[in-house]
Amino acid sequence: MTHLAPTQRTLFAVIFDGDDTLWSTEQLYDDARSCARDVVAKSGVDAERWEECERRIDVQNVDKFGYSMERFPASCVEAYEQICRSTGRAVDADTVIRVREAARSVFEQDPPLVLGAWETLTSLRARGARLALLTKGDPKLQSRRIERSGLRELFDVIEIVPEKSAAVIRGVVAALGVDVDSAWMVGNSMRSDVLPAIDAGLRAVQIPAHVWEYERACDHVAADRVITTSHLADIPALIAR
Repeated sequence: MTHLAPTQRTLFAVIFDGDDTLWSTEQLYDDARSCARDVVAKSGVDAERWEECERRIDVQNVDKFGYSMERFPASCVEAYEQICRSTGRAVDADTVIRVREAARSVFEQDPPLVLGAWETLTSLRARGARLALLTKGDPKLQSRRIERSGLRELFDVIEIVPEKSAAVIRGVVAALGVDVDSAWMVGNSMRSDVLPAIDAGLRAVQIPAHVWEYERACDHVAADRVITTSHLADIPALIAR
């Protein structure tokens, strides 16, 4: 992490989440899940039951796999195997392979930018804001998404972390060369973006989005340091200084 000169502490900073804030990834997972579901259905397994099981297992597997690229494919396969065992059906090795391949297809596509992402970031930079990208997930996958997004050059600091916490966010603020009361966090997740930012002493903007079940564990918070908006393009006006 590169720290900017402390002489810049009169500026303000904005820390952005990546997935489903600046670019849309959840739809890619839904598409891959749909492909895996078709494979399961063709094998004779109840596809609806499989999806319910997979979504539950995928949340549980965060403890085992974190946000690595192994978690989602493993969850899809485990759900198929679990239903086979519970119904007395033999696990078909070819189906396992095809389910895993369908699930891994999510990592082969580049997520599209959220409408207004480039314009929002350039507008903030034009006003002198220091910008950071703070994302969690598999380092290789997230690095590729950042590079292909075309947004890398707009950030002063980029961090890929196993988990976001108040300490991690304060570290990013320090690297940006501002004080916590001059920094904002922007993200879609109450659990992973807003709450850690509030704990770190920042203000936050939540942009609700279609997110997976793990991120829905905390769906609201009462705090005067949180603003909710529907559009990324609203950010410059909302945090006008």
